[in-house]
Amino acid sequence: MRLIGHRGCAARGPENTLAAIERAAPHVDAVEIDVRRCGSGELVVVHDAALDRLVGVDRRVSATPWSELRDLRVLDSDQRIPSLADVVEVLPPTTGLNVELKEGGLASDVDRAVSDHPDVWVSSFDPEALAETSLPRALLFADDWDGSVATAEALDCDAVHPHYDLVLDTPERVAAAHDTTFEVNVWTPPVAVVPTLRAAGVDGVIVDDWAVPW
Repeated sequence: MRLIGHRGCAARGPENTLAAIERAAPHVDAVEIDVRRCGSGELVVVHDAALDRLVGVDRRVSATPWSELRDLRVLDSDQRIPSLADVVEVLPPTTGLNVELKEGGLASDVDRAVSDHPDVWVSSFDPEALAETSLPRALLFADDWDGSVATAEALDCDAVHPHYDLVLDTPERVAAAHDTTFEVNVWTPPVAVVPTLRAAGVDGVIVDDWAVPW
């Protein structure tokens, strides 16, 4: 079972920052980060469309140029919002990278930005955003297992990333997904249910903390 650090293991450091990613890398098989485009066009690593929760600024990422964005501090820490290029530069080649596309129109720039890293895949809740990438792809979803798996098949995905509840409710779904040649990586399960998910056969867990029971 692969351990994937959600937003760089957000329980261990300010989410999606270089400090969190570098801290998590020795403890996980891969890190998951969120990517969107800022006001001046660069690809930046930030989950929310708005900046208020993250940095206390009442603006949208899409309206804020990189020259301003890069100086903001994340969650009252000394860490800044990084660019995707920054993350690729510090991430060890032995640690995989899961790039979640937060919007469409990013894929070609993402593909170029991560081209030097040996283990990268792209995920998204947005089927149209996934359809644009040439990288291995995974569909994220929180409900409608059958419809989502059908969408993933149509997109020629390599994996599905369902909410963990969908596997806890019906564990046999994992084997069915494997029969369709999908990997199954579930997102943000509580620590207590990780052994149950592993017994169900999931290929990976996307977690905020690397300290999970094996």
